[in-house]
Amino acid sequence: MSVASNQTIHGNQDVADLFRSAMGRFASSVTLVTTVDEHCCPHGLAATAFSSVSMDPASALVCVNRSSSASPIIKRSGLFCVNMLQKEHEALCAIFSKPELRDRRFVDGDWAVGVNGLRYLADAQASIFCEVVQEVEYGSHTIFIGNVVNVMTQSLESPLVYMGGRFRELAA
Repeated sequence: MSVASNQTIHGNQDVADLFRSAMGRFASSVTLVTTVDEHCCPHGLAATAFSSVSMDPASALVCVNRSSSASPIIKRSGLFCVNMLQKEHEALCAIFSKPELRDRRFVDGDWAVGVNGLRYLADAQASIFCEVVQEVEYGSHTIFIGNVVNVMTQSLESPLVYMGGRFRELAA
């Protein structure tokens, strides 16, 4: 067995394929990350790569592929809002996942304007407004770490969860 740079061969699969398969087994909440450009136009993307960082200071991170249309806008504005989706938002998530539907992203859904002009989904389980304090570029993504400046929550109903290449429901 040979080892090439940072990939380990396991049978006919390399470590990236194995890692992708393993991550498919990790259940993740689905979010819509929104930002705003210098003309106050909203932009956004669907993401599962979101996490809290610290409670003091209150901070969170999102990992955004640099090929995403929203990535350079977050970089310029220094702002993002993470909207935690409910099961009823599955169709909306599909719109934010497909570049060809970009013109429909803020047409469907109950959108409102919040802190710093960021759009938030009024019926999301939570919307977390952040100001970027650090960026880390790694591989194909930029990790945007933001201090939380505002939070809005709704009742906890049925979160939209993604695992194994499809949306799932939590058992009660």
